[in-house]
Amino acid sequence: MEMILLWSIFAVGTEAFKPTIGQGDDPSMYTHESITLEGMDKAAADFLSSGLVDTTKTNHYEIIKKYFGSDTKSYQDYQQRGQEFALAVMNVYKSYHWNPDYTVNSERIIEADSLVQSTRLEIASILSKGTLDETSTKLLINKVGKCLMIIQSFYSNTNWIEMMVNGGESFLTFGTLASIHQNVATTGTATCRNCDDSIPNSCNNNLLVKNRLTSGYLYSQSSFPKPLGDPRATEGKCSHGGVNDFGRNTPATGGINKETPDWNWSPHAHLHNISGQTAVQATAAFFIDATTGLLSGINRTTITDVFKLKKPLQELSMGFVIDVTGSMANDINSLKNTLIDRLSAVIGTPNAPHKYVLSTFSDPANLTTIFVTNDGHEMIHKIERLTVGGGGDCPEYTLSGILTAINASDPYSLIYVATDADTKDTDMADMVTEEANAKHITLQFILTGNCSGVTRRRRDMFFPEKHVRQKRDTSNIFEQLAQSTGGQVYHVDHSEVTATLDHVLEKDFPSSKAIIDYFVQASTDSDTMNITVDSEAAVLVVTIEGPFSEYQASLYLPNGTEQSFPTARAKRYYSSHKITMSIQRPPPGIWNLTRLTSNDWNVNVTASTYLDIDSQLKEVEFGISYVVDRNPIIGKNYTLEVLVYSLNSSSSGFHLHLLDEQGTDLFSQPVDIIFSFTKITGYMQIVIPNKSFYVQLSGIDQNGFKFKRMSRKLTTPVGVDLFVTPILVNLDTGIPHNITYTLSNLGSSTQTYTVSITDDKGRLIGPISQQQILPPENSTTGNFQIQSPLELEFVTYTVSVKLSGSTDILQSSTSTVMFAGPVCSSIVSRKCRLANTKNKCSMSTWSATAIFSFEVATYISVQNVSMTIDPVNAKRLQLRGDCCQGNFSVTAKPSVGSGCETSENVVESDDQVVINEVVIPGITKIPETTTATPEITTTEIPELTTESKEVTTENTLVTTESTEVTTENTELTTENTELTTESTEVTTESTEIATKNQDVATKLTEKTTEIPAVNTELPVVTDHNITKEAFAIIVSIGVGSTAIVLAIVIGVIVLVACLKQPRKSKKTEHSREHTHYPSWYDNALRIQSTSSGRLHISNNAYCLQERMYK
Repeated sequence: MEMILLWSIFAVGTEAFKPTIGQGDDPSMYTHESITLEGMDKAAADFLSSGLVDTTKTNHYEIIKKYFGSDTKSYQDYQQRGQEFALAVMNVYKSYHWNPDYTVNSERIIEADSLVQSTRLEIASILSKGTLDETSTKLLINKVGKCLMIIQSFYSNTNWIEMMVNGGESFLTFGTLASIHQNVATTGTATCRNCDDSIPNSCNNNLLVKNRLTSGYLYSQSSFPKPLGDPRATEGKCSHGGVNDFGRNTPATGGINKETPDWNWSPHAHLHNISGQTAVQATAAFFIDATTGLLSGINRTTITDVFKLKKPLQELSMGFVIDVTGSMANDINSLKNTLIDRLSAVIGTPNAPHKYVLSTFSDPANLTTIFVTNDGHEMIHKIERLTVGGGGDCPEYTLSGILTAINASDPYSLIYVATDADTKDTDMADMVTEEANAKHITLQFILTGNCSGVTRRRRDMFFPEKHVRQKRDTSNIFEQLAQSTGGQVYHVDHSEVTATLDHVLEKDFPSSKAIIDYFVQASTDSDTMNITVDSEAAVLVVTIEGPFSEYQASLYLPNGTEQSFPTARAKRYYSSHKITMSIQRPPPGIWNLTRLTSNDWNVNVTASTYLDIDSQLKEVEFGISYVVDRNPIIGKNYTLEVLVYSLNSSSSGFHLHLLDEQGTDLFSQPVDIIFSFTKITGYMQIVIPNKSFYVQLSGIDQNGFKFKRMSRKLTTPVGVDLFVTPILVNLDTGIPHNITYTLSNLGSSTQTYTVSITDDKGRLIGPISQQQILPPENSTTGNFQIQSPLELEFVTYTVSVKLSGSTDILQSSTSTVMFAGPVCSSIVSRKCRLANTKNKCSMSTWSATAIFSFEVATYISVQNVSMTIDPVNAKRLQLRGDCCQGNFSVTAKPSVGSGCETSENVVESDDQVVINEVVIPGITKIPETTTATPEITTTEIPELTTESKEVTTENTLVTTESTEVTTENTELTTENTELTTESTEVTTESTEIATKNQDVATKLTEKTTEIPAVNTELPVVTDHNITKEAFAIIVSIGVGSTAIVLAIVIGVIVLVACLKQPRKSKKTEHSREHTHYPSWYDNALRIQSTSSGRLHISNNAYCLQERMYK
């Protein structure tokens, strides 16, 4: 068994779409990464088109671009969120590609569907908690990645695409919470015939099943091997196929995968593009489809958070409330420098505040001051002159300073409060809350201590919810103020003030700040430095650390003229041995910075610009590329991918550079930049050096000026690798669970490592640190344990490795898990229109399904809501009610243990997003193939909808032939006198149809002398589809004239039913001519009159096609 597993590992090829583009891959190939990015773009554009963007554009990229406008920093954040989703999918692939439940191989289709459904319930429980914080967002992204990996693999590995006439329809109900029946080929059914996959196109028609789902068996997924048969057979279960699938040589030979456009890897390579496009549509539908979408019915704020669609900034004021008592001496310089840097970067950009407010407070309260200006430079000068002193006792008059700032600020302002003390004027808390909420002002708190002298311990500066918050008398006041105004409290120590404040300000007032260059100049180095400024730079900021005065540096323009300070567009500031020079609209070219004294300098050059870069490394394992989310290994080969934002396609001459921590060029090489809709990228093969490095891209911009952009991330190569096995399922409460890691020494000597773990809830049990002694090129595994008594608790843990005795972390991995409890959700299949909730609300109904993670044993009945346990799936409750109530809430319990409550709004509202389907309308159910006659639901004509009046009008054509039919329809007319506006429109169209059919009625009258009585209880197909069985009923009644008349009656009913179909106000992006239908729709019949007056019956009724199209 061990030999088989070992061979399986080394035989890995592709099991689904490739995770990402690797070196040498076709850049147009669909991968999980490209599918996820494009699918999210489509979903986001559809969401924005529902009312957030006033546009006539239909291309999803153009809609998104229009939404962000000039706010490219927010657009970059949105793109990075897409990369987070894509990375989550790739991580699932890397960890679970051997499991056919994740790749939908080995006919594990129902199991894969169940896995997605259970994960969607977990996601629903996260969304039900309300506002998403950064921890829950990360957990949600990981679970979405799990779902998308499986859903996308469905289209590359099953025969769904082949079942379509020409492919291209997404199976919306796969992996959703909708109740469906999936028709999968049985164990003994041969699904493929032999073919030679070494010859392109030879396997195009190797499938035997055309109306049942199947998928190929992959040799490396040995847990579910391909059933063995007679080796001489010409038929059998389908293989996955590809050069690394050694099972493809057993019947049925060949394969059916569509994961690449390369025939060596994919026997059905000719369908790669259509499978990729369909996977994109399914990805978008997973997020935002009106019925099955994960975010369907979720409020706009949550959807905005999930996609990171930060609303473009409007005119806002920025306010600061700063404690200037003597105890702030350790923090004031960090606050001043950070505020000056941030304001310098944002002044002169579209994101600059239109008003600045500075309130300082001390003790007593009458020392509170206020400064207001519209000039950012004036605010910088005011901040430069801040000093601290006095105060004496503790706490301080914090709320007095906050209230003063609120009164001076405009509505919708953001106010940042910095203090190291508790608040003394607690009696003002209610007033501060009321005034802030009245102006829609958000309060953010940065706290470095309290009056007990305790500095709060932080886990991670960018995840404030993880902090351990120690109780004190007035601590809750800051928490309550932040919560009630939509802000947060950041507990930091003195060394973290700069990073935390910069992080918070960047989120609220993005500066579009890009790093151009970085220098470390020792006193013995040259005193002159060249600075490259391109035509995309709106504001140039040069920051110099080390000088003792602002006059120890000079800056020269490209024409050699010294830059004067201050001017209307150029300012210079000095604080704490740091010079900051800010120049708006700098002339492009090569500037010169000159050092006038021999001090050591650190120079950082940034620009407010839309052009920026990011980078990531990719490694290859068994022929498959993955994005690296850990420190790279010294001496190992990687692919360096640079991601470029807002680069003009006319730019040229690109080079990639690796810079060490002093700004020295370690490596430089030309690179080709690829422009695509989803991203702008360049690739380069590199060998990782033994020094930490930054990535820099240089080139010539569209106006002929040289540009440079540098990534913010310092990459630190190491000689050890740490892989922590991801946990993608919920954990049971009350029992220990293992967190498993693999440690590998990839260096040249034996090392002793310390592997440790921390968490944010104190849920670790047993040792939290382990020593591992590893010879070179050796690996070992270990585990820690975690346990929680609480259901639905999120716990974030970090596993890290250091050399024994060192404090430097070499590798670390952070993950979040959710401890299980009963989870549930609900989907509303039919909602109430707002107009139907008023008068006569009882005449309109809604229907819904509540889904639970357990089999329902008992449930609590709700008045006016019909509830029944689904007879097929006991984990579901079917609900129905009238539109007199706007929502429902249902609680159910299993036979043992606690239950779960789910609620849902049943009325379409402005705050809930109702999106048109983003995919070509798909087939919601794969019908059974059987020789038995399908069951036809029948109902009496009086139970028809208000279109009965139109039926009566049409049937008047045959009143002379059938008195009973006329009498019956006259009664129906009386019963349906109150028709809706929609029915009136249908009447007009029906009248036109009646006129066209007049010739038919006349000829029938001439040929018919006696019409027998007709039973008016005619069978009506529930979905308005006339099937072969309906036609059989016509024949069974009689032949000749009688059958003809009855066919006309049924045809009229179908015409009215077709006309009744709701019309979308917005066209889909696919024309009818490009909409394809599966062969099993041949069961439907079309009845129409020809020019000769005869009835013509044929397949694929137009109204069915029309209904699918709509």
